[in-house]
Amino acid sequence: MNYINILNKKLVTVLILIFIITSVIPSIDARIKESENNCNYSTSQKLNLISDGNTLDIQFIYNITANLSNIIFDVYDEENGEIAKGRAFGTKGEHRAAEILYENMTKLGLYTVKEQIKNTDKCPDLTHELEINEYFVKINNKKIDSYIAPVWVETSENNFNLNHTYSYSNLKIIEPPLLPRLFIQGQKIINKLEPFVLIVKDKAFYPFSPLKKLPFTDNFIFDYYIIRQLQGGIPVLYSWLWDKYLDYCKGLVLYDFNKDVHDMNLLKKFNHIPFIYINGSDGAKILNNIEDTRIDFELKQHMNTSIVSYNVIGQLNGTNQNKIVIVDCLYDSWWCQGTADSAIGMAMVLAVAKYFKENNITPRYTIKFIGFGGEEHGFCAGAKYYESSHIDENISYVLDLNQIGFKQDNPKLTLNVIGNRLDFLFDIYKSIKKADYNNRVNSSDGIQLLWLKNGGPGNAMIFAKSRSDCKTVCFLKDGGWKMHHRDGLNHTEGDVLKYFDWTDVNVTGEIVLSIAKYLTLDTSLNTQKREIKTI
Repeated sequence: MNYINILNKKLVTVLILIFIITSVIPSIDARIKESENNCNYSTSQKLNLISDGNTLDIQFIYNITANLSNIIFDVYDEENGEIAKGRAFGTKGEHRAAEILYENMTKLGLYTVKEQIKNTDKCPDLTHELEINEYFVKINNKKIDSYIAPVWVETSENNFNLNHTYSYSNLKIIEPPLLPRLFIQGQKIINKLEPFVLIVKDKAFYPFSPLKKLPFTDNFIFDYYIIRQLQGGIPVLYSWLWDKYLDYCKGLVLYDFNKDVHDMNLLKKFNHIPFIYINGSDGAKILNNIEDTRIDFELKQHMNTSIVSYNVIGQLNGTNQNKIVIVDCLYDSWWCQGTADSAIGMAMVLAVAKYFKENNITPRYTIKFIGFGGEEHGFCAGAKYYESSHIDENISYVLDLNQIGFKQDNPKLTLNVIGNRLDFLFDIYKSIKKADYNNRVNSSDGIQLLWLKNGGPGNAMIFAKSRSDCKTVCFLKDGGWKMHHRDGLNHTEGDVLKYFDWTDVNVTGEIVLSIAKYLTLDTSLNTQKREIKTI
């Protein structure tokens, strides 16, 4: 298998995509101009959608969020060597989360099912995952906090078999030389060539990129689809450069730009060597004494083609059951508490259902409150399975909650409301505007509405791309979130519960509830032409 040529083709494809995206940014990133004159509703009822009492149960949201976040502490026996994998795809943690969702949906009085994710003709590998069975990292014979990304490429180092154990001891650590070939030849000449690992700073999701200072780059599209991909692609570049020298280069150490946490970036099907993620503090110690530092690590990986995971669905029937409105969130996570990504969003989905049930609301259309499994590690496996296996359903709207209700001080983050249809963004703008998010949530840098033809990243995109008549909206705080996919200090740092923002959850909840009610309770809105400011 000529995997080098395949990677080269992929890199060329990525560069072409970046060029295309850069070229069309002005046409795909639109913001709704704040003008009361541009958004008039036809009924007084809709003017009062957000009013006193029209709020979600925030304590309920916090309790569910805490239950999901604490799974990493509750279900794993780390003292006896079990790896605490949080709510990762197909793990006991994800299964426990599915039980929590099922129990709560049932208590609320919804018709609830756990639907197992299976392979489909359209998506034949949804149940495939390269699992880590055992791993450790030691610096100077001392075990440290870490994560190792498994190797998805068949190489001579793994005997062209993904089921492989990488195990090395007493490896030298070096900073990457400019030209790998000259380095290898030079080390051979002076008889100092020995197996080693590279070490570089991991800047995935680094919020202070100099590229952000360029004109017209202060927007979600450039940040998410260009800067983020370039930062995340740095390890892949090193993997490609050193591919010819796997007999000597045994891994790539990525130390975080944060002090107490490490990243868990999963670069599927790109890395030719193990990517070893460590805390920023451990990285600094290595660099301060790199000549006298040695690393031992082990990674035992196995391809599992029969992962068991579930979508949890709670249904509230409407008077017209020919249309479906989905209110959803992912409920899986990385090997961390996964509070913001996305226990908060999942809890808010349940809170919307709770509001409808406790207020005896019978919606016009059937609402499905869904917790999708396998969004992170399975690349939206749950949403892909649902869309493929429910092809006959008339899914009119999808409200996708993803990474919301948390705080970060420096830099403050923006709440992006991403729709796949401009007319849909116009329709929901009044509800969003009336919540006054910008003035009420001091921990955020405001709210912005964006149009992306294929919907927001995550579950919404699956429906937007597959169903031309489906209108989707995704709620997402991103663009420089420093704790994205991160874990550390016995799972107490990174994406953790302490960043739960009560005010943000309250106001965002008002917006989500308002839109859910508008979509399912009233059809009298007369959409008017509004002014769009294009970046």
